[in-house]
Amino acid sequence: MLAPLGLGTPTNFVPVQVETTTYKSWVTSVLNTQNPSIFAYNAKESKTAEEEGDWDTIVDSDGTISGNVIYDIAHVDKFKIERFKFIEAVEFDENYKDFKNGKMGLGNCHYADDENKEFCLIQRLKESGLIERRLFSLRELSDTHGELVIGDIAEDSKERDYILLNVLSEDAYSDIEDEQFKMSWLTKISYVLFRKGDDDIKNIFQNNIHLPEGIASFDSSSHYIEAPYSYIDSFEEQMFNVYYDNACRKVNRDGAYLFLCEKERYEKLIESNEKLTMILVMNGYGFEIPMNLLFEQVSEEDYEFFVHFKDFEQNIWNLGHPFFHKYTLIFDQDNQEIGIDGELIYSLQDETEAELKKIQPGNKWKILIWILLLLAIIAGIFLVARKLGINSRLNKGVNSSLVDNESIDDINFDAGQNVHNFH
Repeated sequence: MLAPLGLGTPTNFVPVQVETTTYKSWVTSVLNTQNPSIFAYNAKESKTAEEEGDWDTIVDSDGTISGNVIYDIAHVDKFKIERFKFIEAVEFDENYKDFKNGKMGLGNCHYADDENKEFCLIQRLKESGLIERRLFSLRELSDTHGELVIGDIAEDSKERDYILLNVLSEDAYSDIEDEQFKMSWLTKISYVLFRKGDDDIKNIFQNNIHLPEGIASFDSSSHYIEAPYSYIDSFEEQMFNVYYDNACRKVNRDGAYLFLCEKERYEKLIESNEKLTMILVMNGYGFEIPMNLLFEQVSEEDYEFFVHFKDFEQNIWNLGHPFFHKYTLIFDQDNQEIGIDGELIYSLQDETEAELKKIQPGNKWKILIWILLLLAIIAGIFLVARKLGINSRLNKGVNSSLVDNESIDDINFDAGQNVHNFH
């Protein structure tokens, strides 16, 4: 999504992409004649710009930009930051694609050194006393529009018990080999599941892809979900051969491998796959994306599957627009947590039971009501037993036939409860 970033004096507002894989913000420079923009920043025309002669580079999923390090006044939403550090992009690598106005860096700068923390917008807002908590929430409605709340949580999410995922440790960040993910928000991911409606809920783990030592990155600027190339055959076997037989083919485009599906054959399968979904399992929770959000017609002949496969160094899954369009994301730098709020979220117990428990807002109260009801039933049975003069039975323990055996499998888990992780 796009957000206005105001820079300099007089203020020049630039529509920039919100970027969660880097904490360094940048805008294109008037010195960049190769990719000119009407929103280009000109340090010479700003009365408050400071240059110290430094040069810096940013690597993200779109490519690499390089330019001058600038300090200037920044306006973000209702906030004004004095002497904000950003990059005036002068050079783009030849493969750079997509949006070239600039990006607002909202990546995870918790482990950054002091010099690099000067780039961190959330950090600077906290140090300036403009926000109390180093967090923001983001929900994308389209590639250009959405809701960004800085220093707080979206109002709708405040009313619900959303899921919290732990960010990787500092040691784990230091082990990241792919440069583009070193400033991203990272957590663990363990499975990809495919589910076709409610009827196969107990067989969900029979058709799955295990991701040993998997890492999920959340990328608000990527059009796709990006996966390691090593899993492309698993997707072909577990998904395309099962649900889209003979409709799709693998192609290589701009360094990414993807599936294109022949229009006529694909459209014949739409109705039968209407309830087909893909579930991403992170920290014991399943996050479901309807398959119709992962296909889009891109030409007169083809539909494209919006999971692309790349030669990543590690088992990293980069979750882009298809995930951000489905859920509200809360990024909490203070607590190093990632909150995910949405409807199709499941608590997964273990793979042998293959049981999915749908998490609904307000489950905390449902669980309390179940507990109180169960206690009331037990108390009622106890009183009836005493009246019937069967104290001897009570002394030995309540007879199982007298108790309404409530299975814990019938009680939904609350969003904050622990669940069994997969090994």
